[in-house]
Amino acid sequence: MPLITRDTQEGQEFAGKIRTVTLERINFFSGGFPRGPNWPAKNIHTDLEVAQKCGLQTRAASGAMFEGYLTDLMIDIFGEDWLNYGTMSLTFIGIVDKDDTLIPKAVVKSRKLQSSEVEFTLDVWCENQNGNKVVVGTARGVFS
Repeated sequence: MPLITRDTQEGQEFAGKIRTVTLERINFFSGGFPRGPNWPAKNIHTDLEVAQKCGLQTRAASGAMFEGYLTDLMIDIFGEDWLNYGTMSLTFIGIVDKDDTLIPKAVVKSRKLQSSEVEFTLDVWCENQNGNKVVVGTARGVFS
């Protein structure tokens, strides 16, 4: 059952499941395929030394991982139809490393009645265990 309804108003807030970014997940996501003797691939996502040689202080988990956390939240809010009719535009603004805990969040920015449907625009973001945003953006979805 979607969390959003026809009557959801601007300012309504939503939060998704808390996720801990493990090194195992980072490696599975960014370590390359197929798994073999040189797996995981050494890159800024999986290897601290490579990341530091590239000027980063730590590994940088792939932003697509936490884009997925926001997608899960949109599916919770709008239901599975969001996969067919929803959109999202994101900007990655912070580094996420292993053992960081992220929570995807959204707030209704606007609602527009269009014939029998209501189109919602939401501000979306993920924040880490310190309350710092690591990705920000906008999502749109329709409730019919």
